[in-house]
Amino acid sequence: MKNTKREWMPLYGYLDRTAITAHLSDMAAKGWMLEKIGGWSWRYRRTEPKKLRFSLTFFPAASQFDAVPSEGLETYRDYCAAAGWVLAADSAQVQIFYTEDEQAVPIETDPAAEYANIRRCMKKSFLGSYWALLALSLFQILFQFYRIWTDPVDTLSSTASLSTILNWLPLGLLIIAELTRYYRWQRKAKAAAESGAPLPDLRSVRWLGILVMVWSCFIVLWLLASYWNSRGMFLLMVGMLLYMGLMIFLSLAAKDALKRLKAPRWANIAVTYGLIIALTVGGMAGMTALIFRNSGWLEDRPTVETYEYRGMTWSVYHDDIPLRIEDLVETDYTQWSTQARVDSSFLLTHGTYTQRARMDALDQPDLEYELVTVKSGFLYNLCKKDFISWVEWGNDQLPQEDWDEYRPVNAAPWDADEVYQRYSAGEAINQFLVCWPDRIAEVQFDWDWTITENMMSTAAEALKGGR
Repeated sequence: MKNTKREWMPLYGYLDRTAITAHLSDMAAKGWMLEKIGGWSWRYRRTEPKKLRFSLTFFPAASQFDAVPSEGLETYRDYCAAAGWVLAADSAQVQIFYTEDEQAVPIETDPAAEYANIRRCMKKSFLGSYWALLALSLFQILFQFYRIWTDPVDTLSSTASLSTILNWLPLGLLIIAELTRYYRWQRKAKAAAESGAPLPDLRSVRWLGILVMVWSCFIVLWLLASYWNSRGMFLLMVGMLLYMGLMIFLSLAAKDALKRLKAPRWANIAVTYGLIIALTVGGMAGMTALIFRNSGWLEDRPTVETYEYRGMTWSVYHDDIPLRIEDLVETDYTQWSTQARVDSSFLLTHGTYTQRARMDALDQPDLEYELVTVKSGFLYNLCKKDFISWVEWGNDQLPQEDWDEYRPVNAAPWDADEVYQRYSAGEAINQFLVCWPDRIAEVQFDWDWTITENMMSTAAEALKGGR
């Protein structure tokens, strides 16, 4: 028979004091006495079933980084003990006491002083962290919407970018709801304190907290599933999640170890936050170095071979691409490197494809194109505008005769709705923007080619049915 048990994630707000003390009384009647409270679990020990009264109070001067109770907290607990109240558990400013005496005088008898204590505690812990988290949530959401406006194709085809919005949005809404509820409670509590009436409770909305946790887990799983076929991104995401878990574990372990060693509060704060900062900076530096080193285990595509040219090592890839140089012109060259980078979400699929010769054969032509499959029609014009804007970017700094722009051309050879050709300083160049009903292609042919209608037709046939 176990002598201890845990309640995982009770999701009680500490201002819901009536519900908490009633729950603890029920547990004590069943033979379970509260022993420790934390953010993720409450721990109980088996005892003789008893009828107990519980009281939850706040002591603003206490801190989660204190190794031993401060002198003021010891005095406060002694005062409670003298009135018949025994400490059951504490968590920073929260103190939970119990008594067997049904006639014991309540610990809090002055509503005005109780209200002042609660406000100080909320300002010290709850409000500061919630406002900071709300600011971070709004920044993340607004930044992603800004990216959608300025770079819609890359952003809307990225599962990571979309999951950022879907993760932070419910969290931001939860924080706004909790802050609104708290400030409404504060107004009612202030009125009660001024009239000498007992302070009201702020009832816990447990289902909302559970919903946000479930939603966050769903988004993480969806993100991992989306990158299942992308070896590099999947391993990177798993590594980041494991590293974040390790960082949280080490920071909490350091804080608890320093408390056992009876380190002063300032030292515990300095070491704990210093460790978090060091691990964050170290993790970012390690990830950046890994990416820039182009480590093989992050590659989504196999490297067929490598070769040396002018003291550097170059990779050769043989990715499958829908349109090849050999489809457009005759060539005897065979040592091509082809790359395909495809990002896909439930809104867009965006592929970037290249075919290039080795560095020791730069006289050979090259081919580069992008394909966007628009799965939600209302995004089509936004994606088309994205391609046009990239070409026109910087024109406002140049005289009009030097502008880069897309001009409409005959769409018939492409069997498309609209086709635009790029003009630079008034001269046509071999870059086309082709618009089909649910697909957009931007094709950059080799600059030395003379593009014929037959080449356009061949390219269209391959790209309309490409990935």
